[in-house]
Amino acid sequence: MNNRLTLLASLIRLYEWPKAVAVTGALGSGKTEWVLNMALALLEAGEKVTIADIDIINPYFCIRQVSDVLEKKGLSVITMPEQAKWLDMSLVTPKVDWALHDESTRLLMDIGGDAEGALALKQFEPIIKKVGYRLILVVNAFRPQTASVTRIQKMMKKMESICGLEVGALISNSHLMHETTVHDAIEGIKTVYDAGQNLDLPVLYAGVNPSLVPDVKRVLGEGYPVPIWPLSRYMLLPWEDGFMWSRQTEESN
Repeated sequence: MNNRLTLLASLIRLYEWPKAVAVTGALGSGKTEWVLNMALALLEAGEKVTIADIDIINPYFCIRQVSDVLEKKGLSVITMPEQAKWLDMSLVTPKVDWALHDESTRLLMDIGGDAEGALALKQFEPIIKKVGYRLILVVNAFRPQTASVTRIQKMMKKMESICGLEVGALISNSHLMHETTVHDAIEGIKTVYDAGQNLDLPVLYAGVNPSLVPDVKRVLGEGYPVPIWPLSRYMLLPWEDGFMWSRQTEESN
């Protein structure tokens, strides 16, 4: 576990990070997994990290369901107050504004899926621009909404028009769940990299199932321009063994 976090800390140090990092993508793209992976990597790298759950699209599969465990690991987590945590309503806690003004912590924001989820950022647009930000679009090239450069660009432009912020980077999270092969992973990475080239955006990382990482790196070859991130899954689906990541994690530690 420590070796894995040390590796992730070295990957997160490849870039300079602004005060605010917002992560979004199509529904099911894996954006929440990326927020968790990046937050734990920043924590391992010695950062003080706050995660803000501002998913107004799907309140039932998001960071708020595992906030207790994240706080035990040393992360600060902003969600709705307990009495409003599971309401099926588009609410954003004002504590996000406080975190944006707190100079002592890095803020990672988990944004709702699809372009409409970016609406949650609109109210914070002025302060986010003032403190400095990076809006990251997580792309699964096997999802219909992001299966081509044209579709990725369409989603990106709509998102930008809604929130008033600009997407500054892509992350490849291309997979077919448990059926993903090395060939699939490589095909997805190359598709997202091509999209980045066409859109003049960097591809910060390519998330790959840890078991596939050695073969993916071997096929892509040394020096491939997208760093490979062994992506851990923390948010389990309702039909998977150990559903509710908090219980599984506590039992395995």
